[in-house]
Amino acid sequence: MGAIPEISVIVIAFNAEGSIERCLDSILAQTLQDFELLVIDDGSTDGTRAVIDRYDDPRIRSFTQQNQGVALTRQRGLDLARGKYSIFVDADDWIEPAMLEGLHDRAMETDADMVICDFLEEFGSRTEYRKQDTGSENHLSIQWKMLGELQASLWNKLIKHSLYKEYGLRFTEGINCCEDQLLLVRLLSHPLKIAYLEKAYYHYDKSINTESITNRWHSRPVREWLRLLEAMEPYMQGPEGQKAFDLYAARRIYDSSYSSGKEQADYRLIYSRYRDRLKRSALPLKQKMICHLRYAGLARMIRLIRKSRA
Repeated sequence: MGAIPEISVIVIAFNAEGSIERCLDSILAQTLQDFELLVIDDGSTDGTRAVIDRYDDPRIRSFTQQNQGVALTRQRGLDLARGKYSIFVDADDWIEPAMLEGLHDRAMETDADMVICDFLEEFGSRTEYRKQDTGSENHLSIQWKMLGELQASLWNKLIKHSLYKEYGLRFTEGINCCEDQLLLVRLLSHPLKIAYLEKAYYHYDKSINTESITNRWHSRPVREWLRLLEAMEPYMQGPEGQKAFDLYAARRIYDSSYSSGKEQADYRLIYSRYRDRLKRSALPLKQKMICHLRYAGLARMIRLIRKSRA
């Protein structure tokens, strides 16, 4: 099996022919050399596999499977990882050469279980800096912020890999949107030592999929949003945690308001179960009105309100 690598970098890919070379090249160019790169092709139907096969580097371990969806594929990556630390990199994105070294050095300096860094959003012709200052070392305070204030992705976080096994944490099958956010919320319910590094090492490419992200968000089955809320709610602790979850649940109800009439029964279920959280949340009044109207089945009024600027 060989020596245990310091870091496992996990890339899952599905139809990423146009971007995965940039992604893999950026990882292989890291200044820290003691890592393994796990690349899992989740049943791509384009040329993704052919691109991966062009690489001949002993640090790469690649796998191909029938399409399983993002949650199960991410979990396979965690199961296969051998590193002391692990981090995900999305196949659409790329990282700075010093990312692994910078995060690892910070983990060593602070004895941190998790190191969080800033990132850059790429929009083709422009780049925007996204600061991720946790503002606290308290794990619960950071957990609450993962519901809105901070980017709840695994790609800007180096995590001590043994924690997943220690706390029995796995990705939840059937939840393929916000699956990393759910795992982070569960992980941060435990007393972790967390460090922040004010460096933007990660390039989150929104020029590729800005529209598809929005469409995918609003086209999620309502039942999936419901499963997400049900899985997340037990981990929200204290008044601040409940307040953060109120707004989070309200936003998921609003997202569900875009569902088709065929999902009316499911919408009524999610609305009824989390109605009190919707009412007391800080969701904008216009969006709350749309949620109430969706429950009543008044689609025409919803369309008028969505078009209005008020």
